[in-house]
Amino acid sequence: MLVFGFAAITKIADIGLRYDHIATARVWLLLENPNMRGRYWLVALALLSGFAGLGSPASAVLVDWSTLNWPSGSLNNSYDVDPGSPGNDVTVAITGNTGQLQPSLDSNAGNPQTPAITRAFDGGLNTSPKTLELAITLANNTQAITVTINFSNSYVAGASNVSFKLFDIDLSNGGAFGTFQDQIRSISATSTTGTPIAPTITGLGANVTPTGTGLAQILTGNATSNDLGSGSGDGNATISFNTTGIRSITFTYGAGSLFTNPTYEHIGIYNLDYSVVPETNPTWFSLVSCGLLVCWNIRQALTASRAKRGRGFLKRGVLRGTPRFGSATSG
Repeated sequence: MLVFGFAAITKIADIGLRYDHIATARVWLLLENPNMRGRYWLVALALLSGFAGLGSPASAVLVDWSTLNWPSGSLNNSYDVDPGSPGNDVTVAITGNTGQLQPSLDSNAGNPQTPAITRAFDGGLNTSPKTLELAITLANNTQAITVTINFSNSYVAGASNVSFKLFDIDLSNGGAFGTFQDQIRSISATSTTGTPIAPTITGLGANVTPTGTGLAQILTGNATSNDLGSGSGDGNATISFNTTGIRSITFTYGAGSLFTNPTYEHIGIYNLDYSVVPETNPTWFSLVSCGLLVCWNIRQALTASRAKRGRGFLKRGVLRGTPRFGSATSG
C-alpha cells in the first residue's frame, strides 16, 4: 500500500511536469535558489519524520486488581492487561518464606489465604480499592517473602515509567495487634540488559520511615495505621521507576529489627501502571526512504524539465518578470 501510494505521488508529479510547463519552470526557479532549495529539503525531511513518529506511540497500561483474578494462596500468576500486545504481559511471583503466609483479615471475602485480592485496605482512598494482600507471621525477623513482577519478553524494549503503591506499612508495639514492624527492602528494577535500577520513592505516609539511598532504600513502619477509613493512608508509599527498558521489578517484605519474634502483619499492593516503550517499526524506515526517493525523483524531473523547456520558456518571455536565481541564463 505504501509503495502504491508513493508510485501514485510520483505519477502525479510526472503528469504535472508534462502538462504544466509554466508551473514547472516557476518551481525550478525557486529550487535553483540555494536558500529555497535548502528549505525544500528541510520541509521534506520534517514531514517524513513526522509521519514516522506516528508509527509507534507509547501506550499506558494498568494492572487493576479489581478487574483481575488471583486464586487464593497461589504464588505465581500472569495477566493479559495490554490490549495492544497479544498474550500475557505481566507475571507476578511470590517467593521466599512462603510457608509463613497467612489468611486475610477481610471477613467479607471469607478470610482467603494470601496472596489474595481483597478489600483489606483503603490506603486513604474513598474508592473501595482492592489490593493484592500479603499477610505473614514470621518465625523471626530474618525471614521474608519477595515479590517479583516480570514484563513479557514480547516487550522487546521493555516497559517504562513503572509505578505502584503499597498500603499499610506500619508497626504495632503490643496490644490487640501484637508486635510487628513492617519493612520493605531490596527494592529495585532490572533493565533489559540486566542492569539494576534504583527506585524513586514518594507519597510516604506519616507512619513510614525511609532510610538508605539508591538500591539500598528501606521503608520501615514507625506507628500503627488504620487498615480502613480515617488515617489509612498513613502507611502508604509510592514506588516508581521513571526510566525505560525495564524487564522486571522486585522488593522484599519482612520485619524490622524491633522485634525478634514478630506476630501477624500484612500489606497491600495497589494497582501497577506502566508504559510500553515504542518499538522501532521497520515499515516507517521504508516509508522515510521511499519518501526521500520520491523527493529526489521530483527534483531530477524538475532538472530535466528545466533543461528541455525552462530556457525556452524564458526566451519566449513566458515568465517575463519572474525573478531568476543562481546562474541560469536565457540562452
